[in-house]
Amino acid sequence: MSRTDVQDTLREMWETRPARPRNDRQVAGVAAAIARRYDIDPVLVRVGFVVAAFSGIGAALYIAGWILLPEEPAVPGAPAKARNPHGLILIGLGIAAVITLGTVFGGNGPDFVLPLIAVACLLYLLHRSRGVRGHQSQAGATAPPVAGQAPAAGTPGAPSAAATSTGTAAGSDPLTVPTSTATPPAWDPLGAAPFAWDLPEPSAPPPPPPPRKLPVTSVTLGLALLAGGITAVIMLLAGTLTLANLPVVLGVLLAVIGTGLVFGAFVRAGRGLIPFALILSALTWGAVSAPLDRWQSHGMGDLHAAPTALAQLQPTYQRTAGDVELDLRNLDLAVVPGGNSEAVRTSVSVGAGDVDIWVPPNADVTFTGEAGLGDVQFGDQMQSGPGSQVKVVNDLGADGVASGRPLVINAEIGAGNVEVHRG
Repeated sequence: MSRTDVQDTLREMWETRPARPRNDRQVAGVAAAIARRYDIDPVLVRVGFVVAAFSGIGAALYIAGWILLPEEPAVPGAPAKARNPHGLILIGLGIAAVITLGTVFGGNGPDFVLPLIAVACLLYLLHRSRGVRGHQSQAGATAPPVAGQAPAAGTPGAPSAAATSTGTAAGSDPLTVPTSTATPPAWDPLGAAPFAWDLPEPSAPPPPPPPRKLPVTSVTLGLALLAGGITAVIMLLAGTLTLANLPVVLGVLLAVIGTGLVFGAFVRAGRGLIPFALILSALTWGAVSAPLDRWQSHGMGDLHAAPTALAQLQPTYQRTAGDVELDLRNLDLAVVPGGNSEAVRTSVSVGAGDVDIWVPPNADVTFTGEAGLGDVQFGDQMQSGPGSQVKVVNDLGADGVASGRPLVINAEIGAGNVEVHRG
């Protein structure tokens, strides 16, 4: 594939971009437009946007499609108006986009390069494989009639049988059967009984019943419960069924429901699985981002600690929910000749809350901070968003000289902010 082929394909993708429909849409019609353009089920496209949302780019991609794809023109005299997007959906989409952009500019920009490249490659391959199908179906739906072909009976522009036979019968011999030049009706294609053409058309047979859809939703939910129960029993027998391993069970449920969604997209069924997939995706993402092992029973409420001697320093400060303030500025970290020069270690673990740690201005500090949902900051180093992590090795402080006993601090938090202050 040459560079010219790629440029031609990209140009064709832009020139044949679909219009967002006014009906049959959930928010702004972006997923429905893409599905119509490439002749696929819109559920599959919506699932793709949901998956992209958990990688941090879904909301931004949807808003970009909203802006770049034109809206379908209104049909004159159409009785039904387009359903406007719900206000709460618009607000939520905007908030998600703001959070996405804030995370990108907060230091996690490279994490979004691979998802963007993956989405671009999928769109390119989709256009290469199915770009002609959707375009031809749209063109055929609005194709004008062939020149020279008479319009069918009952269509606009076709003369009525009664009017034509009346016009030709005027001035003719009343004893002879009038010869009509009108188009024969469908029930008399050979024109053998023109005298009865003014009779009404026979009633058409009732349309066949729509094909019965496969019970994808109910079957998938049953298989998901069965798979989740079997996984929980196996983990219980193995002694590994704990809160920390709950994401494993949630992942099994989500995998089964995701498989059902993909299968349902090809058989035009299973749309009832979308709410369950969204709820399970949010729970799984939250359990992975903020591990539940940090939410053990370690007390509730705020914790303030300011040890003045090394013997008062606890190896671990823990809270299930609440703020922790640890002031280490009064510790004596000096090393006397022949004295102990080993590192002084402590850690902080919080389920939900904020952690503030103060260290001496000249202390040699090694710090590791992790936040499932929140910010981690040490001096001018900061990480924001899910899975934030900051690691500082042997920061010498304001004097820039290695002196005294090193201070090693490890801080882990499920949801909240971690910040280390000097001085």
